[in-house]
Amino acid sequence: MISCLIPAYNEEKYIKDVIEVVKTCNFVDEIIVISDGSTDKTAEIAESLEVKVIRLEKNLGKGGAIVEGLKYAQGDIILLVDADLRGLNYENLYRLVKPVLNNEVEMTIGSNIPFVANKYSGLRTVKKFIFDDKDFIKKLKNSDYNVENLLNDRIRELNLKMKYVKMKGVRNVHKIKKYGFRQGLKRTLRMYWELFYYFLKK
Repeated sequence: MISCLIPAYNEEKYIKDVIEVVKTCNFVDEIIVISDGSTDKTAEIAESLEVKVIRLEKNLGKGGAIVEGLKYAQGDIILLVDADLRGLNYENLYRLVKPVLNNEVEMTIGSNIPFVANKYSGLRTVKKFIFDDKDFIKKLKNSDYNVENLLNDRIRELNLKMKYVKMKGVRNVHKIKKYGFRQGLKRTLRMYWELFYYFLKK
C-alpha cells in the first residue's frame, strides 16, 4: 500500500493541481494533505477534492508536518510530494515509485528539478520502516528545512539502497514568487542557514 503525504503551508495557488495529478495515480492508495498552520484556503481546497486533510493549528515546518502525516498513513511505502510542484504527471510519479515498489531500493529521489540539488529534492518515495525510530522521528520533527539531509543520512546509516530518478518537466515555485520579495528572501536565507548549520554540526 502506498500513502502519499503532501505537507502544505499556504499553498492555495498550487495544491489543487498537485492533488489532481496524484489522484490519477492508480498505484497510490491514499492521499494525506497536512495543512501546516495555513492561513489561506489550502485545507478547504484539499478537502473539496475528497482527500484526507490534517489541519495543524500552528506551523511546525516540513519535518513536523510529515511526522504528523505519518501518524495517519497506512501504507508501507510513503510517497512525499511537495505542494508547490509544477509539471508533475503520472509518468514521473510512477517512475519514482516503481524501484521501491519492486524492492530494488528503499528510497528514490526525484532528480533533474531546476535550481534544486538532487540530494535536496523533496520529491521522494521511502519505505515506511525507515521512519520506525523514535530518535529519528524526534530529529525529523525539529528539522524544518533539513528533512532531505536527515533521510539521506538515515539511508546511509542503515546501509540501505537509494536511487535518483530523473523527472521530466518538474519544477518548484521559488519562495520569492510564492511569498513576495521580503518574506521569500527571508525564507530562502533561513533555509540556506539551516542547511549550513546542519553540516557544521556534523
